[in-house]
Amino acid sequence: MAMRTTIRHDGDRAPSAKPLILLTTIAVLLLVAVPISILVALFMIVFGNVTGGFAVIGITVLAAIVAVVAAGASGVRHLQRIVEQKSFRVVQLNRRDYHYEGDNCGHDHSNDEIRII
Repeated sequence: MAMRTTIRHDGDRAPSAKPLILLTTIAVLLLVAVPISILVALFMIVFGNVTGGFAVIGITVLAAIVAVVAAGASGVRHLQRIVEQKSFRVVQLNRRDYHYEGDNCGHDHSNDEIRII
């Protein structure tokens, strides 16, 4: 009788999420920097450096957009790698798996329609 192993080996591990976490953190920090850069740019415009102010706004917004797109793309790629792994198990529940034995209201609920709202 072969015993089922519950220990995962290094080859069976899911892909590392560290690059995804790093890119997401950078994207969030750049999104937080956009309002701050707008305030800095407004001060620059008020004190006479109009071109520099608009450049600060443009560069910050562009960097934030690039970071969000990169984090989103790497997140999708990471999710695809996880789903493609053979150790990722998805179980489809049967109708009887939704039955709850603790309902003692006195009614027969065996023919009730299950609706997800």
